[in-house]
Order: sequence, then structure tokens, then C-alpha cells
Amino acid sequence: MTELEFRVAATNATFSRFNGQPLVLGTTDCARMLAFHLKGLGFKPSLLKAGAYSTPVGARRALTRMGVSSLSEIMDRHFPRWDSPAEARIGDICCVAGDGDMGDAMQVKLHRDRVLGFLDGVCGELVNIEHGAAWRVV
Repeated sequence: MTELEFRVAATNATFSRFNGQPLVLGTTDCARMLAFHLKGLGFKPSLLKAGAYSTPVGARRALTRMGVSSLSEIMDRHFPRWDSPAEARIGDICCVAGDGDMGDAMQVKLHRDRVLGFLDGVCGELVNIEHGAAWRVV
């Protein structure tokens, strides 16, 4: 299997698992989607070591237990950040400003300007026009 085929397979699995799912903190949110996707790419995501949470306060506490203030900080520890997020490839991780005080919102790059992410409480295919950061994950 080529690297591209591997990326496509992992991205398709993430899309199948999360597309159409409601946002439920600690179960189906961008951190859990990110952990699922990275695991599908062969990484052991440290995101799961933060413990359970079900509220925004609990999510922030989970990040604090890991010694970070955002998911971006975790990504920076493990993967190279791209200065030009528009060049992200399928399966890479993109980041945009999240709603409210939750900080960064993580997304999985699908194709062209499309990403898998949460909007209005549901996960789905979105047009990413606000590239904040991106990480190459393979």
C-alpha cells in the first residue's frame, strides 16, 4: 500500500466513524476524532491519557493534566507544523479557532479545501477557509 493509499484509508475510516455524529464532549468531539485518526495512521495518541471529561471545564482540566493549554500544543510536540496550511494533504490535521472559550478546533484534511470537523454541534465535511495551522502526520 502506498503512503497516499494508507492516508486515504485512515481518513475514510475517520470520516465513516465521525461524519454526522453530534458533538458530545468526551465521546465525539475534535479531540476524540483526532485521537481516532492518529491511531488509524499508526500513532499512539497521548490525547487519550488525559482522562474522561464531559463538560468544557472538564476538557480544559484534561488538557491541564497533560501540561498543555490547547490541542495545538500537543500536535506541536509530535508533528511538524506547516507554515502554509493550504498545502496540507489528505489525512493531515488542520486547526481553526474554536467556538467560545474552548480554544482550537481540530479538523482532518479530506481533499482540496474540505475538512472533517464540527460545526453547529455536528461533525461533517466543511469548507476550510480559515487556515490557522496544519501538521503533517505521516
